[in-house]
Amino acid sequence: MTELADRPAEAAAVPTRYRLVDCDVHPIMKGGLAELRPYLSRAEQRRLGLDERRNLTTTGHREAVSIPRNTVYVNQAGVLRDDARAEDGSAPGADPAHTARQLLDGNGIDRAVLIGGEVLGLGAMPDPDAAAIIAAAYNQWLADTWLSADERYRGTLVVGAQDPQQAAAEIRRRAGADERFVAVLLPLTDRLLGERHHYPIFEAAAELGLPITLHPNSGEGIFRTSPSMAAGTPTYYVEWHTGLSQVFQATLISLVCQGVFERFPGLKVVLTEGGLGWIPDVLWRLDKNVKGLRDEVPWIRRLPSEYVFDHVRFTTQPLPEPKRRSHLHVLCEIAQAERTLMFSSDYPHWDFDDPRHALTQLPAEIRSRVQSENAVETYGDRL
Repeated sequence: MTELADRPAEAAAVPTRYRLVDCDVHPIMKGGLAELRPYLSRAEQRRLGLDERRNLTTTGHREAVSIPRNTVYVNQAGVLRDDARAEDGSAPGADPAHTARQLLDGNGIDRAVLIGGEVLGLGAMPDPDAAAIIAAAYNQWLADTWLSADERYRGTLVVGAQDPQQAAAEIRRRAGADERFVAVLLPLTDRLLGERHHYPIFEAAAELGLPITLHPNSGEGIFRTSPSMAAGTPTYYVEWHTGLSQVFQATLISLVCQGVFERFPGLKVVLTEGGLGWIPDVLWRLDKNVKGLRDEVPWIRRLPSEYVFDHVRFTTQPLPEPKRRSHLHVLCEIAQAERTLMFSSDYPHWDFDDPRHALTQLPAEIRSRVQSENAVETYGDRL
């Protein structure tokens, strides 16, 4: 792997009062999208089918909009931890106070970056205006319901990539007024992220110092408007779930090859829940190919791996657990984890990573970087 960008001087410790920052916690809505009703005008409620009138179909079922999500591949055990259910019996992860007690207090977490679960598939909605309406309402719901419940919570504001101008306006409006939002959650669509269609979103995020956060959206390979899966349609949940990192690989390649980081030198991107094991091979291939094909992409002025190490951050969950821990340590060295890796638990999902176990697998000399320092550098003063 010697062709990857040379490692810079050892990353210096960042003075921080935070011991542990969790960069992927999912707040769940107790009542689904109906909880957004107070944040919608009557016309918007009617448009989305979320008003209180009966509005029954001929089969007797009420019609309401839904955000595209995985209803094809089933995890028989469920995707949410049952022990994350609050005393009132609401859905796991739906009670801010219970989450604070179980996750934050129980693990000494000083900051939790919230990534909305129900809105992950927003990018697959075919109606750009409906996506924008839902995004704005959801951001206000998150601020009122979660960010106001505990000072340790920080939000990612969601926008729809379908209409980049509306998305940029929401970023400036919301983040400009509420510094508890530390990043932009951008649900992926069927467009590769490096395409210039997304430039207004990148411009607004960079202007405000907000990283773009990417996360699997649960509709990959299912909807035409979602990111596609390589080679074909999986048959089983285990195939689909294992292959999700394909989307992040293609996204990272697109960002670099389209010159996004040259055009927006202040932009940072966080790849959440996308895995780590693929990073060395993709970066080596990309460096090698760009060296031989510079005339096609003359705007790439540095090794692709240099752009990635400077602008892209990864999260730990799902952390690789090879039989030999030394193999994980080699992966961390190649991926420059002391600069690029941030802790995430993925609470309250079934494959939650307990920090008391996950962090002990990492090289001792980089743990403080992964636990909090890289997050402080990435999210800045808003954290």
